[in-house]
Amino acid sequence: MNDRQRERERINMYTTLATVSSLAMMTVFDFMLGYYGGDYLDEYFETGDHTFRMMGISLAIAALFLTFFKMVYSLLLQKDDEEK
Repeated sequence: MNDRQRERERINMYTTLATVSSLAMMTVFDFMLGYYGGDYLDEYFETGDHTFRMMGISLAIAALFLTFFKMVYSLLLQKDDEEK
């Protein structure tokens, strides 16, 4: 392996680490926003149940899965580009 390949591999490793850590932070913030934002909306509209809270958490779960699949897809494309 030459120096250029090692440097490229190191950059890919850091890119993946940054993506995974940002995914973790986004998960925490999305769930907190969905929970507390939904709780606020439930109190504001006096729904009496957890309608908006569950909608907020459902949106957070959907965003998590979409981001995860986007990350996997971009890593697969990156791997295909390296093989060419």
